[in-house]
Amino acid sequence: MPSEYLTLVAALKALNIPFEEYAWQTRPEGAYGVVSLDMEESSEDGDDRKLDRVWEASVDVFFYLLTEREAIMQAVEGVLTEVCGNSWELNSAQYENQTRLFHYEWTCRVMDAEV
Repeated sequence: MPSEYLTLVAALKALNIPFEEYAWQTRPEGAYGVVSLDMEESSEDGDDRKLDRVWEASVDVFFYLLTEREAIMQAVEGVLTEVCGNSWELNSAQYENQTRLFHYEWTCRVMDAEV
């Protein structure tokens, strides 16, 4: 696992929003989040080995009350900035009619201290 990803997971789990990696067995009441390591985004190769790697991760937050949006965005984006610098973006913001949840998704790039 990339070290920045592990730092991201720990920082998100320290928030007042419950977070889990990849999926919840049973989703919590109220706002909750999911963080996942999605794919290798790019790498630099040389001498028949990887010299540097970058992965893409995603952070999804689900919540019921629109009044929670600002606090949730500030908290998650604060963690993303702290861990990933400016290598993140809000990828989508939507309302899911079937679940009646707001769903915000951020993507970010994470690296490893060593390859």
